[in-house]
Amino acid sequence: MGKPKSFIKYFILSLLLGLTLCFAGCAGSSGSGDIDKADSDAVSSVEDIEEETEAEEEPKEAEEAGLEGTESGEMEEPSEEENEEAATEEANEEEAGPESVDLIIFSGQSNMSGCGGDASLAPAVSEEAGLEYRAISDPTTLYPISEPFGANENNLNGLFEKPGGKKGSLVSAFINEYYEKCGRKVIALSASRGETALSQFLEEGIQTDITNRLKSCKEYLTENGYEIGHIYLVWLQGESDALKKSSKDTYKTELDDFMRPLFVEGLQKVFIITPGRTIDETEVYTDIINAQLEVCKESSYYALGTSILSVVSTEYMTDIYHYNQQVLNMTGKLCADSAAYYTLNGREMTTYDYKNKVIFLPEDGDESLTPEVLDLTSININEAY
Repeated sequence: MGKPKSFIKYFILSLLLGLTLCFAGCAGSSGSGDIDKADSDAVSSVEDIEEETEAEEEPKEAEEAGLEGTESGEMEEPSEEENEEAATEEANEEEAGPESVDLIIFSGQSNMSGCGGDASLAPAVSEEAGLEYRAISDPTTLYPISEPFGANENNLNGLFEKPGGKKGSLVSAFINEYYEKCGRKVIALSASRGETALSQFLEEGIQTDITNRLKSCKEYLTENGYEIGHIYLVWLQGESDALKKSSKDTYKTELDDFMRPLFVEGLQKVFIITPGRTIDETEVYTDIINAQLEVCKESSYYALGTSILSVVSTEYMTDIYHYNQQVLNMTGKLCADSAAYYTLNGREMTTYDYKNKVIFLPEDGDESLTPEVLDLTSININEAY
C-alpha cells in the first residue's frame, strides 16, 4: 500500500516544481542564476521526499517478510511469554516419547490362577491402569485386563491349566491398586497352573515356557515403542510342596533354581504372597510359609507381598484349598501396596507377618514405620472387598 502514497507525493512535487519555474520565468530580469537556484531547491526537495518515502516503506516491507519491530527490519528478541510457550511445546514433545510401563508376571498355583474366584466380582480395570500380554494365544497385541485372567494361556508343552481352573483372580485388584498408588501402567503376563509343586515348575517344559513368555513380552514391548521400567513377579505357591512335606531348605533351593533364568532375563523382584491354610488344618503350610519369609529376609531378590491369608477365616473358602473372589481382591490389593512402595522408594516396605504375629522388617526396611495391621475378625471381607 506504499506505492499510491508515493505517487501522490511525486505529483505534488512536480506541481510545485512547475510553479517554481513559472515564477522564475516571470521574474526573467532576475537572471539565470535565480532559475538555477530554484531548480536546485526543487531537486533537493525531491531527494528529501524520496528518502522520507523509502524510510516509510522499509518497515512495511520488513513486516511483510515476517520481520517486526525496527525500521531496519531486524528481529526483536522473543518475549518471556513466547519463550514459555516454546518450552512447554518442547516438554510436551518429550512427554510424547516412549510410554513407560511395568511388566509384571503373575505366577504360582491354583489360588494364583483363581480356582475359587468369581470373575463377576472382580473389579474392572481401565486401559490406563493395565493391559494383558497373551504370550500363548495371541502375542501380536495387548488386551484389556479381563477375568478370568489368563484363561486361554495354555501351552501343551508347558503350563496347561485344567478346565475350570481359572474362574477369577487377584490380578485385577492388584493392578488397580498398583496404578492408584504409584501411577505406573502394568503389562500383565499369566504364568500359573494349579496343583503344581516347585519340582514340577523346574521341569524343562514349564520353566522354559515361563522364560519364553517373559522374553516374548519384552520383545513385543520394545518393538512397539514401550519403555520397560520394572519387571516383577508376584508369586502365590507352596501348597503342593507342603502337602508333599518338602523341607524349608529344599523349598528355598528349588525356588532359587526356578527363578534364576528369569532373573537372567531381566526379572528384578519377586513379591511373595504366602499361602494360608486348608479348610481343615491351620498349620499344614507352616514350614513353607516360614521358608518364604526367610527368603524375603535373606535375599534382596525377594520381598514379602503379604501374609494376610494366614488369618482369613474358613467361611471365605470355597473348598478345602481355595479362597473366594473377595479374599483374592483383598490379597491382590495388599500385595500391590508392597510392590508400589518398592517402586516409589527403591526399598522394601515394612509390613506385618500375620503368620507369626510380628512386624516384618526387611533388611533395608524403615524401622520408624508402623505397618497397618488388619483385624479381620471385625471385617466382613465379602462386603469390604
